[in-house]
Amino acid sequence: MELETTEITYHRLLKRQIRKSLPPELAEHPDLQEFLSSVNQAYLEFQDDLGRVENILEQSSTELFKANRELTRIADEKTKEAASTSKRLEEVVSSISEVLIQLDKNGNIIYLNNAWETVTGYPVAESLHKNWSAFNLNPEIRTKIEALFASEVKSIHDTVRIVTRDKGEKWLEISLASQFSAENESNGYIGTIIDITQRKNAEAKLKSYMRDLERINAELDQFAYVVSHDLKAPLRAINNLSEWIEEDITDLLEGDTKDQFRLLRGRVHRMESLINGILSYSRAGRIKTNKEKFLVKSVVDDLCETFSSKKPIEFKLEGNGELEMFSEKITLMQILQNLISNGIKYNDKTDVKITIGWKEVIDGLEFYVRDNGPGISPEFHEKIFVIFQTLQSRDEFESTGVGLAIVKKIMDEKGGKIRIESTMNEGTTFYFTWPANEKTEV
Repeated sequence: MELETTEITYHRLLKRQIRKSLPPELAEHPDLQEFLSSVNQAYLEFQDDLGRVENILEQSSTELFKANRELTRIADEKTKEAASTSKRLEEVVSSISEVLIQLDKNGNIIYLNNAWETVTGYPVAESLHKNWSAFNLNPEIRTKIEALFASEVKSIHDTVRIVTRDKGEKWLEISLASQFSAENESNGYIGTIIDITQRKNAEAKLKSYMRDLERINAELDQFAYVVSHDLKAPLRAINNLSEWIEEDITDLLEGDTKDQFRLLRGRVHRMESLINGILSYSRAGRIKTNKEKFLVKSVVDDLCETFSSKKPIEFKLEGNGELEMFSEKITLMQILQNLISNGIKYNDKTDVKITIGWKEVIDGLEFYVRDNGPGISPEFHEKIFVIFQTLQSRDEFESTGVGLAIVKKIMDEKGGKIRIESTMNEGTTFYFTWPANEKTEV
């Protein structure tokens, strides 16, 4: 009975080993019981440890399974995102009108976008893996590409004319640059090809138009000169004849008749002035003069010395006396001369006061010419810049009405602006802006 009790309390593996390896009399021997009890305890502790390990492994396995499932989910999401991004990039690349090209270090084409076929007419599939030298290029660009592959240059940028697959001609702008690895070894070449045929054709048309325009302008100048000369000749004859007639019958001329002869010659002079005005207006802004560096103050000083009047004139200058310009000096003088002349000619004050100023603004240099004359009503601020428009009757005040029209035309040609500020009976100020790209300062 004691053996049974011992067998029952022993670990199942130990009982199996006892039955298998020990005779009953030995297994029941009292001296061996203590040893078997120790072994049994070891088996029990091992089983406990094994159970704990199994629990740990089961928990770890569960956690690994969950982590693996989460990683799988994330990987699937990233794969979908990458596929979506790749698709969007491919769509973007396919929609680009520029050709994107990549070559390996031997010059074989390894990438092309769809624009290649649109530009050259050659299908992308047929062109891939071909060497660049298989395509018909002119000797100049071929030499430059060969220099790139020989590592004599790192990049090229050139414009070439090619023959497309359908035997048409196109102008292309080619840019290629070397790609290098971290070890500074050539990995190949990448670049773009842009179809600039329309731009080239537009440039050719523009050059043709410019040549035609220059020819037409030259013909117009010649025509204006001839017409003005042919018109002036009979006018001078009329003036001379009227003087001779007046001298021949001076004893017979009385009252109104003398006034009519003077009126006749006045009309002749007016007509000649109008012809000169038309000639000046036709050339205004079109005839380019040489650019030079000059002090603004010196130009204004020189202009002020050229004006004279029966009335006293007081000139006042406002601006930086050290300011220099690099521009068309004669054109600027023409504008200032017309504005100053107007301020003097139409001044109704006993003492004429003219202020000329200049200052720097964002758009360039702003000039102004101010007078103390009668002023100009707002409704005439635009009208005065129209050719032959005058605010007073020519019988009251002799004027061609061309001066301000010339000023406006020059400013339009220069891309500048002109404006007026005026107060009736106090005076008028003309402001005009000279473009910044023609201004420099010491």
